[in-house]
Amino acid sequence: MSSSMASARTRSHSAPTTPRRAIAPSAWNASMSFRLRVIPVPGYRMPGPYRKGRAESAPPRFRRASATCRNRQIWSSIAHRTRGLPNSNALKQPAEVAWAPVMDVARAWGGNPVEQHAKRVAMALALFAAIGLVPAYAEELEEVVVVAKPIRASQISAIEAKRNANNVADIISADAIGRFPDQNLADALGRLAGLAIERDQGQARYVSFRGSPKRYTTTAFNGIDIPGVENGRIPRFDAYPAVITGQVVANKAITSDMPGESISGYINIKAFRPSDVRGWSATAEYGIGEQDLGGGSIDRRNARVSYSNDRFGFLVYASDNLREQITDNREMEYAGTQGNLVPVLLDFRNYFVDRGDKAYGGSVEYYLDNGGRVYVDVLSTEFTDAEERNQWVFNFPADIPAQRGTIPNASVTRALEDGDYINETDVVTLGADFSIGDWDVDASYSQIDTWFDSYLPVPYLLGFNQVSNVFYDLSDAQEPILTFDERLQDVEYALPLFAELFGTLDTDAKQFNIHVNRSNRWGELKFGFKHDDRDATGGGAPLSVVISGFGIPVEPFYVGPWDTEFNNTIGGYHANNRAIRDALEANGLTRAPFPPEEVLALEETIMAAYIMQTIDRDWGNIVLGVRIEDTDYETAGSRLVGTTFEPLHVSRTYTNVLPSAHVNWDFRDDQKLRFSFSSGISRPTYIEARASASINPVGRAVVGGNPDLEEETSWGVDVAYEWYFAEASILAVTVFHRSIDNVIGEANERVLGSIYSDIAPPGEMWTLQAFGNGKDGRLQGLEISFTGRLDNYMEGFWSGFGVEANLTLIDSEYTTVQGAKLDLPGQSDSAYNVSLFYENYGVSARVSYRYRDAWVDETEAVAFDDPTAIWWDEQKRLDFSVRYDLEELTGYKVQVFVDANNLSDETDVRFTGRAWNPNQVEAYGRRYVAGVRLSI
Repeated sequence: MSSSMASARTRSHSAPTTPRRAIAPSAWNASMSFRLRVIPVPGYRMPGPYRKGRAESAPPRFRRASATCRNRQIWSSIAHRTRGLPNSNALKQPAEVAWAPVMDVARAWGGNPVEQHAKRVAMALALFAAIGLVPAYAEELEEVVVVAKPIRASQISAIEAKRNANNVADIISADAIGRFPDQNLADALGRLAGLAIERDQGQARYVSFRGSPKRYTTTAFNGIDIPGVENGRIPRFDAYPAVITGQVVANKAITSDMPGESISGYINIKAFRPSDVRGWSATAEYGIGEQDLGGGSIDRRNARVSYSNDRFGFLVYASDNLREQITDNREMEYAGTQGNLVPVLLDFRNYFVDRGDKAYGGSVEYYLDNGGRVYVDVLSTEFTDAEERNQWVFNFPADIPAQRGTIPNASVTRALEDGDYINETDVVTLGADFSIGDWDVDASYSQIDTWFDSYLPVPYLLGFNQVSNVFYDLSDAQEPILTFDERLQDVEYALPLFAELFGTLDTDAKQFNIHVNRSNRWGELKFGFKHDDRDATGGGAPLSVVISGFGIPVEPFYVGPWDTEFNNTIGGYHANNRAIRDALEANGLTRAPFPPEEVLALEETIMAAYIMQTIDRDWGNIVLGVRIEDTDYETAGSRLVGTTFEPLHVSRTYTNVLPSAHVNWDFRDDQKLRFSFSSGISRPTYIEARASASINPVGRAVVGGNPDLEEETSWGVDVAYEWYFAEASILAVTVFHRSIDNVIGEANERVLGSIYSDIAPPGEMWTLQAFGNGKDGRLQGLEISFTGRLDNYMEGFWSGFGVEANLTLIDSEYTTVQGAKLDLPGQSDSAYNVSLFYENYGVSARVSYRYRDAWVDETEAVAFDDPTAIWWDEQKRLDFSVRYDLEELTGYKVQVFVDANNLSDETDVRFTGRAWNPNQVEAYGRRYVAGVRLSI
């Protein structure tokens, strides 16, 4: 069956010889207007007994469908769309539906989203036949052919999930992720209203949720909270490939059954389940491509296999993505004013980058007779980043002309880094869903391990006034021109050094969750409990000079000139840094241990309990709840006793009460209003709250973490309007506000010196250069999103066109510890996404453009009394993707695809204070991938 065409057949009750008659347009519209509303709650599996069609064994949440809000919304929508049709009153009591005829269709449920789209139509027809709704039309209808399109199917899935949610949320379906040219989940999430991405060397890594700091967002995998791999809090998304993802839910207004540590949002990554498809199912994809700057190769491979029957199911998956690229980088420091810049230093860099992400895992499920299940989920991800950096830094003397000039000499420093970054996340979950009387119980135990490690050995060459007759031109501040008389290869360096920069964080978490719910006279009562134990160990050496002179000449390791899109007036070139590192290790180089003052150890226990009542009304529902979270942590560091470091232990306990309320009002059949109040917290990261610090007893100063940091607290409101004006279409407008206290930033704090050293007299205050709590944070904004399709209004070639677009406008502010007022880090004043798509005749194509305004990246300079901050300038990306379905040609479910990223070859710019004062400019080139996807 074609992936762009599926058929649902309803046999006539009359004699086979009865000729097929056309259905009157009005009858067709009436009978089919509801066809895609009969779908299961997203993520809910079809249990084994349900497949067997035994009404008495239907799961409790279906037996009580009329009393639960999420199912009631679906049924009420169907009832409205069938009002006035024969037997439409049968829909008022869904609990009395005879399930057996429907299950004949449910058994066939499976395949890709295109087939599921069509099979939902078939199930709807079978359901209405079962309750006697369609006999009047059955005599006129022998076969219904439903044209289903992949983009349309994914839009329907996401929009229906949004419509049926009890809170303000946006959803991405798996098929939507696969049909954008996105490299990872961060890229995909950045296409939603209110979400923007932050990149590292051009590749999406972090998500800024509604213009807030990255730590204000919590990430979960199948509802299990995942600690941030780098610092215990901040989630990274560059290691999650699409193959593991069935659906991503970006919750913007938090309900009480969600983690309290979600000031801005809660992102739940829902994996595919074995029971999503009946019987055997498999999909595999292979793609190859190129990064055009430097010709780096791209290799993309993933596969997924599943099987399920009435009693058990299993699923396994694997993904392996490799990317080679050149990152062309210039960094600079200027003095002066706009139009009169004076160079302080010019830093020319070029990187060989070899990145990879791997993921594998699976699920095993055993289905119980009462509709429940017992399951084991396994997920393992790994992100690796190997970087070779060739770098020359030119330092200029004081009192030189602005903008352009010639000076006698300048000093040159050279670095030849060969570094490695590794992130790993492993999650194993044992869980069960079952019923006890009228209560539904979901319980799980998870073991979560995350590991982050970075190691950057850097041969470092210092010199003084090695180049002469130095000419500079800053007419283009982002691409300065620099020339001198010497060849760069001939420059000599007086002092060779070797430096190491490294850090590690290993986090072990054990998490138990239980959720219990049942129907009651008002709707649904739900309560639950979570116990989360975390141990984090690690340390670092931000910059540790290990060797004065490393005894290996670097000139023999010359490779060739840089690949660059900027000018190369200095004559920059690549050396084989990996070979240099190998030679150093052969000479006895080993990784140094952590300095005692930089060792990190932290234990944290989070216990949470919540209760939530959903009150169902004819016009919608009200969801009221409260969550209580208790946090107990202890951090270990060092205390200076005389000249000896001794262990230092600092502990803190605090409790937060977090109420929430949500009103979902279906004031018209196709329009909804939502009113939400929510509250949340953001705990300090493990780096911010660590007790470890470097201690200077002479200067009475300490540099390190601040274990006395208070958690950030917030409350907020959301008001959302949603208009489902046509199938697979929506117009949504949301306004929101968050009030945030104790905003964390880098700062100079005054602390008791006796905490860190016994030489400090009682009561003497020392300077702690670490982190502090600001105040008066606020965040408010407007989100508008639109999805529309011409095939709702016309047929033929032009019906294949459609558009998805969203706009976000945000304003924020907070007061630093020193009293300066700044935007919250990560907040852009405006951001928008526009995607024009076409799907027809087996072709599925998109052209996508995204934009985000400038945002604050770092506030360290402000925190240390410099009146400027570090900003990223506005960013733009133009992407293209096309897929072509070969099933009609080959008889197999085969697609070929082409993805292209950064077609406009954008350059990313960071600046200090004002856009005319850049401090970093990076280019990466375009990216192309072509491949094939096979499904069975």
